[in-house]
Amino acid sequence: MHLYITGTPLGNLDDMTFRAVDTLKKVDVILCEDTRNTRKLTNHFEIGTPLKAYHDFNKESVEDQIIEEMKDGRTFALVSDAGMPVISDPGFELISRMQAEGLDYVIVPSGTAFTMALVASGISSYEFTYFGFLPKSRSKKKSKIQEIMTRQSTSVLYESPHKIKDTLVEMNEIDPGRVVSISREITKKFEQHVRGPVGVLLDKMEKEIPLKGEFVIVVEGAAPAEETFDIPIKEHVEVLVKEGLTPKQAIKKVAEVRSLKKQDVYDEFHDIKK
Repeated sequence: MHLYITGTPLGNLDDMTFRAVDTLKKVDVILCEDTRNTRKLTNHFEIGTPLKAYHDFNKESVEDQIIEEMKDGRTFALVSDAGMPVISDPGFELISRMQAEGLDYVIVPSGTAFTMALVASGISSYEFTYFGFLPKSRSKKKSKIQEIMTRQSTSVLYESPHKIKDTLVEMNEIDPGRVVSISREITKKFEQHVRGPVGVLLDKMEKEIPLKGEFVIVVEGAAPAEETFDIPIKEHVEVLVKEGLTPKQAIKKVAEVRSLKKQDVYDEFHDIKK
């Protein structure tokens, strides 16, 4: 076997598998994003295999050498800083090249943050789309969030601690009543999962949800508009208020879903007769 695509723990070293330790010990070279991070792992498990940097900034320049060494009989393990390699990390290019060259590889699995967050969210997982990290460009990010908020299936994405609030603000402007789940520090000491309407979670940021660690956001799919038309407007607003929205937020959402004027929904909710 030329390459072992090897999963490592997300944060808790007790999640390292026997197979992963054995694999990293027996290969000739470990390809890793950051040799400093991987060295902590290898030192902990007394793995003396040489490390070689393989990341977004050098992957093109080292790929030819790696392929040639594989053809000469050297074996490699590909790891990321945490979790499964290739997921929102470099590696698919190398695997594609190996397929073209007829070189073999296997997967040594571990968990991934987005699947764990999806499991913990309590949101439907029968159909979902993984978006990874949002675009860095503000306009492209805004467009991507709009796409996510209009999808009728579940969406999962990663976000950094210094961008999480801005992302929730964008979602809140589109649909403050949309149920989302926020997970952080998965498998670590301060692991946290919080679920609720995005407008409510936005108020909890910093107060109850520290802006530390990497975040995974799970977004409930948008319900088809016709599904909410079988109850009176006033009752529709009251249901959203019970879910945690303010009356103002609920009125806005009902107006958007039903394609009505906010003033008409306001009047109906407050029993204002014209």
